[in-house]
Amino acid sequence: MSAVKRVIFVCTDNTCLSNMAAAVFEGIRGEREIEVMSRGLVVLFPEPINQKAVAILTSHRLSLLADEAKLLESTDLAPGTLVLTMTGAEREQVRERFPDLPNVFTLRGFAGQDGDITEPLGGSLADYGACYEHIDLFTKLAAEIIFKEDADDSIGM
Repeated sequence: MSAVKRVIFVCTDNTCLSNMAAAVFEGIRGEREIEVMSRGLVVLFPEPINQKAVAILTSHRLSLLADEAKLLESTDLAPGTLVLTMTGAEREQVRERFPDLPNVFTLRGFAGQDGDITEPLGGSLADYGACYEHIDLFTKLAAEIIFKEDADDSIGM
């Protein structure tokens, strides 16, 4: 994969999981020139972000990148874009909608693990906290891979 210039985290409705992953990535991006976005596959109107997700991010001193859900659109997909979905089904939906997009993975798959990250709909704040811990882990593992590739590209490897 060539140098990553943009990372888009994608979930179904863009009200929770992809926002948490984007906030984690933005928090560790540092001075790297990588744009971070969060998008959804089914966004019919600009719905607010899940309040439990907001509370969890606030408790970890992280901020949302947007206040409301946004649909993944072709204009988001510039060269150098890496799309990381929360589930395999979402990955397949992105591949169907944007067949020419080469770099689409699940977050866990990109980090070398099988399985999906699913939202604890209707769960307690503790359930959302546990979900955040998984997102935090896999986002940081993905970031290590991206940052290493970026460093390798900058020294001509």
